[in-house]
Amino acid sequence: MNISLKADERLLFSLRELYRRYGYRSFRMSKFEKYELYAGNKDFLVSDRVITFNDTNGELLALKPDVTLSIVRNASFVPGCKQKLYYHENVYRPAGSSRQFREIMQCGLECIGDLDNYDVYEVLHLAAESLRAISARSVLSVSHLGILKSLLTCLGAGEREQGELLKLTAARNEHELSSLWHRQDWDPDRLLDLRALLGLSCRLEELPEKLAALRLEWLDPSVRQELCELSALCEAEDGALCFDLSVINDIHYYNGIVFQGFVQEVAEKVISGGRYDSLLKRMNRKGSAIGFAVYLGILDQLLFTSEGNDADVLLLYDRDTPLSLVRETAKKLQRDGRSVSAQRSPDAGRFGETVDLRGGEKHA
Repeated sequence: MNISLKADERLLFSLRELYRRYGYRSFRMSKFEKYELYAGNKDFLVSDRVITFNDTNGELLALKPDVTLSIVRNASFVPGCKQKLYYHENVYRPAGSSRQFREIMQCGLECIGDLDNYDVYEVLHLAAESLRAISARSVLSVSHLGILKSLLTCLGAGEREQGELLKLTAARNEHELSSLWHRQDWDPDRLLDLRALLGLSCRLEELPEKLAALRLEWLDPSVRQELCELSALCEAEDGALCFDLSVINDIHYYNGIVFQGFVQEVAEKVISGGRYDSLLKRMNRKGSAIGFAVYLGILDQLLFTSEGNDADVLLLYDRDTPLSLVRETAKKLQRDGRSVSAQRSPDAGRFGETVDLRGGEKHA
């Protein structure tokens, strides 16, 4: 039986099937949570603005602006095991230039527990495959926060200077980075290292060789080793994973691998994720975690454009057309797997073909 699905429904169905093939199971949750869950982790959220209301018992609740926090809150740690969860949920937060609250469909996955580098690779692979499901013209930009943390340690940067350096690195603002370096009297050789890293444009599997050529003595050996292992695992990704040091998420929550996904048809990132062991520690959970979210709301325009027609067939009829003929013709077309819109006007929308029953007879 052929079922006609809209573009967003087809995408969501294909993503769910992709995640299920890798052992991820569905996670469902209520539309709201206790506000305290979000109040203590506002800087982890896309926006710190949350819709709240009082329950009948006076408890302050919030319409969920995020799914990851709820999954982490329910996570339990078992040595040698991991929870592999995917979700498709509506979240409620400000969006767009107006910053008005919107109900946004979001899907994604989380892998939580006793993780190793295979789990990190698998999530990177699934993020890249999710991008391919959206568009053939896509790229997953990958970085490792351990590189920047190693540099910050080498510089002895304070909390304020760390934040400024990360912000300028994310913006690739080399002029202001130079000003910061001179104000702090940091080693100028480290600025040259940072500029070289920002200038790297390579596939992830090429990264170890590029890093070796830069001779970064200050780089944590464990970071270098992790990148070598991941690069070897990513050799079969057909260049979809590219290194980009300017991909930065909040270092108070994220550690290790972080990434953002882009498709050519959309100006904004459509996937964001990374390793967030630090969030687990802040929420008194053991283990490690990595995951990503697909921002389906951002894809609305792309999916609408790719949809093409309102239906496969426009079935035209008028007052002289027997309604039984309209019914039987529509049923026959639908049995053939085509979607049908019965209308009295030829200007009712966009359609692949027209079947004209006006005057009581069928004219294709």
